[in-house]
Amino acid sequence: MAGSISHIHARNAALYVDSAAITFDASTSLDQEQGGATIFKVKNVIVTPPSNELDKTDLWGEDSLDTLGSNVSATGTFQIQAIERKSISLGRVRFTLVLSHDEAGSTTPNAESLEVLFHGASQIDIVDNPAFTRSVYGDSTASPPISVGNLGFVFNNGAGIVNVNMNRVEVSPTADIRPTGADGHWEQEMEAVCLAQDFVIERQD
Repeated sequence: MAGSISHIHARNAALYVDSAAITFDASTSLDQEQGGATIFKVKNVIVTPPSNELDKTDLWGEDSLDTLGSNVSATGTFQIQAIERKSISLGRVRFTLVLSHDEAGSTTPNAESLEVLFHGASQIDIVDNPAFTRSVYGDSTASPPISVGNLGFVFNNGAGIVNVNMNRVEVSPTADIRPTGADGHWEQEMEAVCLAQDFVIERQD
């Protein structure tokens, strides 16, 4: 059977980060809702939508009652089995964050920063020349991870747009900070997860 393959090929992709909750509505697309968020440079983006977790349960006996017809393509005598549908899985994204100075590209320290999402908002402004922002990790009272943050991915291939949005996201680095080769930048592998109810995909009509 001849046909064509429909796929998402992103000529342009952007990651929007917001450390606060975003109010969505039914008349505004996800990429437009991200207007006030900070855009970051990322690569190697792999988005894994929530999926049904299924398992097979074998029961006693055999079933020969099915007859050819509605939703039955073949008859016979088969062991009685059932599919168990478990809770739907987490939404997940993995990507490589390309690091630069000023909190991974953010121009608003203590606000829209991937680092803030995973280590909390406790940061210290160092007034030296040049100035720095010092991040604190593991302080359970001053820098707990932010759980109302938002990640928005916009994929644009020139002919259409696909938006992915993750609310109340939990972000975690999964690898060491390391330099690349010829690219000459520093990068770090990142992963973020959210509940299925907080993960949406929006495809342009």
